[in-house]
Amino acid sequence: MKKRILIIDDELDICLLLQSYLKRQSFDAHYEQNLKTGLQALSDLEPAVLILDNNLPDGLGVEQIPAIKASYPDLTLLIISAYSSLKQKAIDSGADAFISKPFNYASIMAYL
Repeated sequence: MKKRILIIDDELDICLLLQSYLKRQSFDAHYEQNLKTGLQALSDLEPAVLILDNNLPDGLGVEQIPAIKASYPDLTLLIISAYSSLKQKAIDSGADAFISKPFNYASIMAYL
């Protein structure tokens, strides 16, 4: 069974590039572009890994980390953001890793 990954990012190009790359690496990759649909997909899909952007149209990803980790303690949660100043807050909130944008695929693959 392929490892399922959910990407929540409002930038469609990032979603499509990541999804395409991850599928080529034999992952079952899905994406959503806002928190509302993303959190619903998290519940529906129950992925092993969540790649979560911080600045989304309907909220901040980093603010969702404690609730997500409380509901899905085994989930690997990666925060991606262009704002490296959020790194410590993301880690302190329970993220497994913080990846700065722009990122390379190797930085994502290191956590998969």
